[in-house]
Amino acid sequence: MTLALPMLLGAVFVGFLVPRALRAVSSTLSPTVLLAAWLGSMASALYLALSAVLVLVWPSHAPVEGLVDGIARCFSAFAHGTSSWVGELITGTAVGVVGLIAVRIVLAGRKQAREHARVRDSHRDVLSIVARRDNSESDVLWLDHPLPMAYSVAGKPGFVVATQGLSSALTGGARDAVLAHERAHLSGGHHRIVGACEVLAAVLPGVPLFAAAPAAVGAIVELSADRHAARVTSPAAVRSALAVVSKSPLPQPDWSLGDRGGATAVRLRSLVDGDVASPRRLTCAVAACVPAAVTTAVAAAVTVAVSAGICAVLT
Repeated sequence: MTLALPMLLGAVFVGFLVPRALRAVSSTLSPTVLLAAWLGSMASALYLALSAVLVLVWPSHAPVEGLVDGIARCFSAFAHGTSSWVGELITGTAVGVVGLIAVRIVLAGRKQAREHARVRDSHRDVLSIVARRDNSESDVLWLDHPLPMAYSVAGKPGFVVATQGLSSALTGGARDAVLAHERAHLSGGHHRIVGACEVLAAVLPGVPLFAAAPAAVGAIVELSADRHAARVTSPAAVRSALAVVSKSPLPQPDWSLGDRGGATAVRLRSLVDGDVASPRRLTCAVAACVPAAVTTAVAAAVTVAVSAGICAVLT
């Protein structure tokens, strides 16, 4: 239990404290780095919670628990001195809760995957009849509609749907920027990422990190796709395209990605400085690990402080 406690506290701290911190620094980080921080935090919260349960159910002491026994020996002695049924109750409850969460995640994920696949297949069948394909852009299906609109459809393979009004309303560079934006969603797996966030939010709505993830990550992937499009074309082309397409009254399918929350102004501001360089992988890796590392360190410090207090009381 000595090692399980800081792990469990770390998971709680990540789930409840990290979202506010990420929102506070969102304007100072690139979308890719911010996305790595959100995904890393969610993965860390789940990993720490699962690891805490595994430590609790380990037949004897977990292999690495001996490393912290010297630091928290007083708390460990106190914990081992309690009635055995208390530890068994805690362990059984933890296993039951984590098992229930895991089952709900699997069931919700399968349900979402089936529903999205059914709607996408139906959508694809309709488009095969009413849309046309340009030989020069085989991954784009064009609809004869006067209003500008474009969206991407995930799948194997994924494709982009665009209207003829898009070509009519935009210059060549702005049009290419829109298509590059949608292709970035497909190549980056953004539909799957947002879908996973929606599943976790549905299963764990009481945890702020997971509850806020769909909207936050949905906005971040739009910014990330904007940056990619700006690198392929130019920031000016993306801004021009956003100014036109954002005013289109045509609704996008609910399951497609889009300007969630009407954040066009934020997207335009993010392209003003012209800094659209892709961050280094090491930077993204650090961003994914730092939130969980900091909160787990705080949790460990809390555990040590509690053990010191218990030690003082017992002695």
